[in-house]
Amino acid sequence: MKKNNAGNFRAQRRCAQRRRDHQKLKQNSGQAKHIYGHEVLPPKTLRQVGREVEYHGGFRLGSGSEKYRKMSAVVAEMAAEVGHDLYRPGKKKAAQFLLGLPDNEYLAMCYPAFKHDKRLPSVALVDTTQTAANLQYYYESKVQGRAQLAALTFPALEDRIPIDAYSAGVELAFKRMNTLKTALKKSGLGDFVYAQLEAPFQPETETFYLHFHVFLTFDLGDVHRQRALAFIKENSPWLQSKAGVHLKRIAHQDVARSIRYGTKPSTTAYEISMSENKQVFEAYLNVSKGRRLTRTEGLLKETMQELKAQGRRAKFSQCENTGRLSVCLVEKVGKREPGAIEQLDRKGGRRQDTQKPKKGDNTNNIYCGCRRPVASPSGRQMAFGYVQDFCELSFEPSLGKGVQGSLFEANRIARLAWETNTGKPFDLKEFLSPIADDIMRLFRDADVQSYTVIASPKVLKTLRQIQKEREHRSRCQKRVQRGRFGQTRFARTLIRWASKMSGALDWLKNSINRISGKTSRPSSGTVTN
Repeated sequence: MKKNNAGNFRAQRRCAQRRRDHQKLKQNSGQAKHIYGHEVLPPKTLRQVGREVEYHGGFRLGSGSEKYRKMSAVVAEMAAEVGHDLYRPGKKKAAQFLLGLPDNEYLAMCYPAFKHDKRLPSVALVDTTQTAANLQYYYESKVQGRAQLAALTFPALEDRIPIDAYSAGVELAFKRMNTLKTALKKSGLGDFVYAQLEAPFQPETETFYLHFHVFLTFDLGDVHRQRALAFIKENSPWLQSKAGVHLKRIAHQDVARSIRYGTKPSTTAYEISMSENKQVFEAYLNVSKGRRLTRTEGLLKETMQELKAQGRRAKFSQCENTGRLSVCLVEKVGKREPGAIEQLDRKGGRRQDTQKPKKGDNTNNIYCGCRRPVASPSGRQMAFGYVQDFCELSFEPSLGKGVQGSLFEANRIARLAWETNTGKPFDLKEFLSPIADDIMRLFRDADVQSYTVIASPKVLKTLRQIQKEREHRSRCQKRVQRGRFGQTRFARTLIRWASKMSGALDWLKNSINRISGKTSRPSSGTVTN
C-alpha cells in the first residue's frame, strides 16, 4: 500500500512539473503572467483576429452547446403547451455575429433567448461550466499533493418517488445530506466541498430517483477512503442494503473528466418532455420552481470568496501552443465611464467594456460585446460578437437598420486586424473558406429547433461559390482516379489470376503430356548421368 501511495504521489509531482513547464512557455511568449500557481489571462483583444496559431480542434460553428440548446427548445415547447413561458418577454432572440466581414455584410446564428431558468439545460450549462472551473482551480491550488479528491454517490431516499412527493423528497434529501456532511467533518475523516442532487425521470413508472453526486477530500491513501466509506454507510440509516453508495478516489489524470461529469446540467425536464407526459411535466414545473439543487461547501466556498475579494474568477482556457484545456484566472472588469467604447474596443473589445444602451419595450439589437478570439481550422484566430434582443425585421445594415452599440465598429477593427496579421488585403472568399462547410451544413439542417442562420446576399453567394468549386474539384479528382486506374485494372486482374492459377496450369499441362506420351521430366525408371 505504501508503494502504491508513493507511485500516486510521484505521478502528481510529474503532472505539476509539466504544468510549470507549460506556464513558462506561455510566460516567455508574453501571453500570461504567473500568480498563485495559475495564469491570469490578459484582456481579450480584437487585435488578435487573423493572428496565426496552431489549430488543435474544437472550432465547430453551431456545435459545442448545440445539444443542450436543442434540449432547451424541446422543454420550452412542452412548457408552452401547458401554459408556461420559458422565453424572454417578447419571444426575443440572441445572435452570434462573425466579426471581420466587410461593411454592411453579416453572418450570424440566431437562437431563442430563454429565461434564466436552470431547468433548461443550455441555461444551466453556463453555471455548471463555471462550477467545474471553480472545482478544478480548488483542486490544483489547495488539494493536489496535500490531500485526495474523491467522488461520492449515494441515494438520497429509500425508494423512487412520484411527482406528488417530489417537493418533500428534495427537502428531506438535503436535510440528510447536511447531517451526513456535519458528522463526517466532526469525525475528521473527510470534508464535503460540493454536492449536486439529481432526479432522473423514469417514464414507465412516472417516478424520480433522487441521488447525490458529492466531491469531498480526505487524507492520501486508500485506508482513509475505506474508513470514510464505512463511516458514511453507518450514518446512512435510510439505506438498508448500502448497494448504491460508492466512494471513489479520483486519479490526477481523471480529475477534469470526473468534475465535468459530477457537475453536468440537469436534464430532468427534458426527460419528462420526451415522454410527452404533460400532466407530470406541468406538476414538475410547479414544484421545482426556484429550487436550488447544488451546494458549495467548506474550503471550496472559502476559495471562491478569496477570488472574489481579489476581483478574479476561474475560467477554462485552451492553450494556443499545446491545445490543452486548463483552468486560468481572469480579471473581473467593472463598469466603465460613458464614451470610452471607442478607445476600449481598439484596445481589447471586452464584453464588459461595451456601453449598453437604455432598454425599453421596443429596444432591439443590443450589442453586448465579444469573446476571446479562438483558433479556426485555417490556423488563424476568429472572433464573434453577441447581440441581445435580436430582431431580423429591424436589422438591415445596407438600409441603415443595424445594431445599437458598437457591433459594426468591432467588425471594422477585426477586419483591420485580419489584414494586419495576414499581411495582405482582406478577401471574403479566403476568410470564409475554412468554415464554409460548417456553415452550409447548418443551412442544410432540416430538423432545426435551436438556431437559425442568417447571412447577407454577398456572403451567401460567396459560400455557394466555395461549395460549388469544392464539388467540382471533388468530381475532377474522382475522374482522374478512374482514368489512372481504370484502364489497367483489367490487365492487373489477368496477371493476378494467372499467378494464382499457375500451379493448376502446370498440372494440366503435365497431364496432357502424359496422355500423349510426352513427358517434361524424367520417369522413375530412367537413369540420368
